[in-house]
Order: sequence, then C-alpha cells, then structure tokens
Amino acid sequence: MAESRTSSIKEHIQSDISIDKSSNEKCEVIVREKSKWQDPGYFKNSFQEYLFVGSCMTTQLLNQATTPQTLSIMNVLSDSFNSSRSNQTWLVASFPLVAGSFILISGRIGDIYGLKKTLIGGYIFLIIWSLICGFTYYSKSDTFLIIARAFQGLGIAFTLPNVVGTIGNIYHVGSLRKNMVISLIAASAPVGAAIGGAFAGLIVTESPSQWPWSFYAFAIACSFNLLISIYSIPSNIPTNVNGFKMDWIGSALIVTGLILFNFAWNQGPIVGWDIAYIIVLLIISVIFILAFLTYEINFAPSPLIAREITHSRNMIITIFTLFLGWGSYGIWSFYYFSFVLNLRHYSPVWAGGSYFIFGIFGVLASAFVGISIKKITAPVILLFSMVLFCVGTTLLSVAPVDQSYFKLTLAGMAILGVGLDTSFPAATIILSDGLPMEYQGMAGSLALTMVNYSMSLCLGMGNTVERQINKDGQDVLKGYRSAEYLGIGLSGLGLLLACILVIDKLVAKYRNKNSIKNSA
Repeated sequence: MAESRTSSIKEHIQSDISIDKSSNEKCEVIVREKSKWQDPGYFKNSFQEYLFVGSCMTTQLLNQATTPQTLSIMNVLSDSFNSSRSNQTWLVASFPLVAGSFILISGRIGDIYGLKKTLIGGYIFLIIWSLICGFTYYSKSDTFLIIARAFQGLGIAFTLPNVVGTIGNIYHVGSLRKNMVISLIAASAPVGAAIGGAFAGLIVTESPSQWPWSFYAFAIACSFNLLISIYSIPSNIPTNVNGFKMDWIGSALIVTGLILFNFAWNQGPIVGWDIAYIIVLLIISVIFILAFLTYEINFAPSPLIAREITHSRNMIITIFTLFLGWGSYGIWSFYYFSFVLNLRHYSPVWAGGSYFIFGIFGVLASAFVGISIKKITAPVILLFSMVLFCVGTTLLSVAPVDQSYFKLTLAGMAILGVGLDTSFPAATIILSDGLPMEYQGMAGSLALTMVNYSMSLCLGMGNTVERQINKDGQDVLKGYRSAEYLGIGLSGLGLLLACILVIDKLVAKYRNKNSIKNSA
C-alpha cells in the first residue's frame, strides 16, 4: 500500500515537472516571437518610429532618383548646352563616381563622429549643390553641370550609408523588424528611379528650357526630408564607444585611387585609349588601390575596412557579387534610355515614365525578402537576384527596335526590378549581421559603395566596348548591343560568385550539424 502511494506521488511530481517544462517552452516561444517585433527602445513613441522609417525610405528614394533624373532628359541637356554626345556619359557617371568613392569613408566618419550629425551635414551639402545644378543653366557650360553633379554625389555619399548605419544600431541583429525596415528602404529604390525619370521628363514636356526645375524640386524634397530626419532620428545612439580614430591615410589612398580609376575608364572612350595621360592615370590609380589594401591589412592601427571583413571570405564574395550585379544594371540603365530615346524615339516623359514597372515589382520583391529571408537565407536570395540581373539584361539586348514596350522590354524591366530589390537587402543584411555594432556605418557604406561605384565604373567599360564596336558611328544599335553583352557577362560572373557563397553556406551548415552530433 505504501509502495503504491509512493509511486503515485512520484508520477504526480513527474507530471508537474513535465507541465512546467512544457509551459516554460511555450513561454520561450512567445518571448522569441515577441522579440522579433519588440520596440528597440530608442523612440519616444510609435509615431516617431514611423517617421524615422519614412525618412530612411525617402533618403533611398532620393538617392535612386538622381540617375534617371538626368537619363530621361539627357538629350534635352545636350541640346541646351550644345554639347557632344560623349559628355552625356559624364552627365550620368559623375554623380555615382564621386558618391561611390566617398561612401566608404562617410560611414566610418558617421561611426566615429555621430551618424545623425554626419547625415544632417550631408543633406545640407546635397541641397546646396542640387540648387547649383539648376543654376548651371545660366552658365551655358555642360562642364559646370558635370562638376555640380559630382558635388551632388558627394552630398548623397554622406546621407544613405549613415541611414543604414543608424538602422544597424537601433534594431536588433537578425530581428524581423530590422529585416523589414531594410527591405522597405530597398523598395524605395525602384520607386525613386521611376519618380526621378518621369518627373524630370514631365518638367521638360512643355518647355525644354525648364529642366533646371528638376533639380530645384529635388532640393525642395531633400529639405523636407532633412527636417523630418532631424526630428525622427534618435539623438541617444551611442557614438564611438570603442574610441576608434579616423584612418585618414587609408581614406586619402582609397578615394584618390577610386576616383582616378573611374575617371580613366569613363574618359578613355571619349578621348581614346591611345592618349598617354589616360594610361598613366590608370596605372597610378591601381598603385593607390594596392597601397590602400597593403596599408589596411598590415599597418593601419584603426583600419577603414574592419578586419572582420578582410578576413571573411563570404563577406568579400558578397561585396564583389553586389558590385557585378549593380555594375550590369549601370550599363543597362544608360543604354536602355539611349535605346528608347534615340532609336524608339520616346519622349522624355514616356521614357522616364516607363520606369513605373520597377516601382511595382521592386516593392513586391522587397516585401518578399523581408518576410522570407529567415527561411530562405540571404545568400540564396542573393543568388536568385544574380539570375534575374542576367536574364533582365539579356532581354534588353535582344529586344527589336520596332517592338512594343509591353513585350520583351517590359518583361526585362520587371525581372530586373525584382533583381535590384532582392540583391541590395540580402547583401546589406549579410554585411550588417556579420559585423559588430560599432561597424554598422561601415556595413552600410560597403553595400552602397558597391551599388554606386560599380554603376559608374561599369558604364565606362560599356562605353569603351560600344565605341570599339561602333567606331564610325554608323551602326548605333550594334554598339548598344555590344555594351549590353558586357552587362550580361558581368551579371553572369556575379551569378558564379553567388553560387560559391551558397555552397559555402551549405558546407558550413553540414559541418555544424556533424559537430553537434559528435558533441552529443
């Protein structure tokens, strides 16, 4: 009788323990689910956070609006300044050249001196030079506009990377909240491209001489977003808690090297590659870049690029994959507008308005990334985006001149729009989650450097190919096609690198499972 009573007591105790365990497991699941969406604690109320996310999205929108802003009206600008077609390339390339060259150091400056302060300073600089871009109309000098566009790129270089760095500091690593915010920012890119091209085209529809208002309107939009950013961005984000110092030697080396290298590639097709100073600048730029890498890896006390990146094979592959994908898009965007304006004879407003398809599919793609990135993983999404880059560029390269926009051209834009808005958030999340909190500005800088710099550099490469194939200027379509083939090759190489990244991820996952089994 006593034994049966003892056994029943044991069973009762064990059942209580199992109930406690199950309830604890349920509590852990609930806490884990709540942590995905938990308030990061930096905002006074939800309204401030909504404004913050909106200002971040607008910053990306303005960044991406600047290139189509000149592409859709590049013939109008050329006629206004009575300039040669060769300068059309610089009207587009000068902005991403400077933006891509300085973005790398702007995120570092933000990490050290304050992300919010750096962003505000960048916006003020951007507004001033956007106004000057419009004022160049009265100078009648396309060189002045190209220089003003370059300084406009310098302003944007100090805004967007510090926005991404701020997000990296505010939101928890790997949280669904952070992934959704980054995806929303990515969704703003194609919307910005569509608005920038269409709005500039609309301004010149009635009177081509009104093109300066495309830059005045841009400055006004930047001013409004600056005010929103000042209010919504928290002022209590920790700044340089580890006491990092700015790597001015590395900054000087890499900025000089990147600018000279890019300048040589964009100027070479215009003046000819047999000109001595082009080859000299190209050699000097390579020396500067190699000197930067040597100094950063071996000698820099506080390197501009964290050693967590230079020693990580996957991060390096991610950076170059993003570079190749967006480089192919840089070629595609210039030759798309050249194709529809010069061969299909679209009006500026229709050429810019045709970008609407980017906005639709880009938003859908960004929402997909934000929701599914935990299940599919960022490397797989990056691989998927490279496939789309390759296919989208291919469709433009085979589209007949007399074919309707609503066939191959629209299909290629839809595919490419998804590629753009899956590659950027995937790469940004890989870099941001792989770096400590003090390097979040650097994570944003690296991703945006690849996006902006590659568009300018690869456009110079595409222009070189076009001019070599169409030397006498008689076969315009063949020249355009040859540049687009280079874009296909770049995206194909990016696809290969993305495959290596996914394979590395699978091998690491397999080894991790085996190590857990062995330890068990």
